[in-house]
Amino acid sequence: MKKKKKLIIIAIIAGAVIVVLAAAGYIWVMNPFNVGIDPLVTSSRPADAGRLLEISFSYSKQRLIASSQFAFWIEDMDGNYIDTLYVTQWTARGGYSYRPLSLPIWVSAAQPSGIGTVEMDAISGATPRSGSYYIYWDFTDRNGNMVTDTELRFFIEGTMNFNDDVMYTGVITVGDEGWTQTPAPEFSLQDSVYKDMVTDVRVTFHPGR
Repeated sequence: MKKKKKLIIIAIIAGAVIVVLAAAGYIWVMNPFNVGIDPLVTSSRPADAGRLLEISFSYSKQRLIASSQFAFWIEDMDGNYIDTLYVTQWTARGGYSYRPLSLPIWVSAAQPSGIGTVEMDAISGATPRSGSYYIYWDFTDRNGNMVTDTELRFFIEGTMNFNDDVMYTGVITVGDEGWTQTPAPEFSLQDSVYKDMVTDVRVTFHPGR
């Protein structure tokens, strides 16, 4: 009996080790997609963390039907899609097909129907609570390759309610000097009462060491 019990314990421990190793291997293999790293955070990173694009913003959740969807992505200066930094989960995982008014510009750029599950899991997340957030980009494309362009474009799109949208955009100049810009919002409906959904947007380039 004791021998059988000992064998069971050994089998349980061995199984746990296999699960841990399998998970670690999965994350290592899928590292180009930053699996396991939440793209939306509530704190800033050290200034010496290397070359980064930092986007900070305030978010106010709109408790309405067809609302509270947003996406952050990067394109080159010719309009070629490079990577999505963050997109709300509902739209990313098929909501765009039920509601074409949800983040239509991001959908056109990113073509989410062609994004695999692993990659989508790495760039999407549940609609967050109201608060202040940061998103970081390490200048790698969707496949984990370093982007060497010296000028790029960032886009921030928010669907506040049905066809009531907001867009922020600007040029990323890559160089040896850091900078910060505060892009102005562009609204699809100028008389919108939901303009506080995404505000206080600041985009900062950290050149690193």
